[in-house]
Amino acid sequence: MLSGSPQVVIGTRSAIFAPLPNLGIIILDEEHDSSFKQDQPAPCYHARTVAQWRAELANCPLILGSATPSLESWLTATAPTLPPSKIPNPKSKIPTPLYLSLPHRVQSRPMPPIQVVDMRQEFRQGNRSIFSRSLQAAIEQMVAAQQQGILFIHRRGHSTFVSCRDCGHVMECPHCDVSLSYHQTQENGYQSLRCHYCGYGQTHPDHCPACESPYLKNFGSGTQRIMQELSRQFPNLRCLRFDSDTTRAKGAHRSLLTRFALGDADLLVGTQMLTKGIDLPQVTLVGIVAADGLLHLSDYRASERAFQTLTQVAGRAGRGEEPGQVILQTYSPEHSVVNAVKGQNYRSFVETELTYRQALNYPPYRRLILLRLSGLNAIAVRQTAQDLATQLSANHPNYELLGPAPAAIERLAGRIDGRFY
Repeated sequence: MLSGSPQVVIGTRSAIFAPLPNLGIIILDEEHDSSFKQDQPAPCYHARTVAQWRAELANCPLILGSATPSLESWLTATAPTLPPSKIPNPKSKIPTPLYLSLPHRVQSRPMPPIQVVDMRQEFRQGNRSIFSRSLQAAIEQMVAAQQQGILFIHRRGHSTFVSCRDCGHVMECPHCDVSLSYHQTQENGYQSLRCHYCGYGQTHPDHCPACESPYLKNFGSGTQRIMQELSRQFPNLRCLRFDSDTTRAKGAHRSLLTRFALGDADLLVGTQMLTKGIDLPQVTLVGIVAADGLLHLSDYRASERAFQTLTQVAGRAGRGEEPGQVILQTYSPEHSVVNAVKGQNYRSFVETELTYRQALNYPPYRRLILLRLSGLNAIAVRQTAQDLATQLSANHPNYELLGPAPAAIERLAGRIDGRFY
């Protein structure tokens, strides 16, 4: 690279450090994606921030592309049209970027209509299936028309957790403060419980370890369970599963997508990997099986990320000559994010979300610094966090301190995490 032989470098977030001697342009596609942020291991950085620095140093253009831009990028790009009270740092010396809107699809193809299905009503009317009657009918029509579809579920595996129906005990990871997810091997039906954080696994017990009851039940849904239910309700339906379990082997991503593009399957069932810029013109149906798992996370960015994910996956439908449709299943049809996704109104969502952020002094209107402490001794971690908080309060009285408090998942891989802002 230093010799100047490559003219274009294509890569993941670390490609931003490529030593190009004559840098002419930087392009970050899907700039809103959280994978651009490197948290662990060190060094921690955000590729978008590094790209801004490199573009400034090289005096070259930086293009940030996204159908659902991050709030930080949106606010910076639209700053000239906002009143000073809405701008986080009106005295900033960073040049204001140029905002370019692409309101229409290629060849002016229409956006797919989004139908929101209230799963509470489905249950009250006797439908106990994972799939609403609207989604079942849409799948049948799709197959009859010899078209293809995508089913999105935000979790892999079979079930979210396993619980005893007698005593309520939940099977948990011995190394992390999370429940174990139920998995089943498709080939031989082998049942196992796995931790999606540290990788711990064990066989599925026959009896509850707390009360010895044989009545263990799997709750929640993942990609494996969706595949099983599809096989039961639509025996002739050809399906492919697209998640981190089925794409671990080298080249598995390309192989599965190639098979689907060649018509080897009617439905592609997957997780958020489906939102990563997949362009399949033959897809006319997108079913969002359970949107609720994205709506109620303990993060101030939860609404923003839910809107981005749901909008991106909905955009996979109708990208070819045939019009598309989207069916979004939820138990919270009145949620503001669901309404914004249904109306496909990014600007309306952003304006509402920024009002909340400003009222609560959340980014991008205020900077947050996260200090994370981790160790094997819980008492030592908590005491060190308290001592550090005391020193920070004494030395920086103008800063607002939140915490210290346990991390959202306090124990991961046997280590205790504490954090404060």
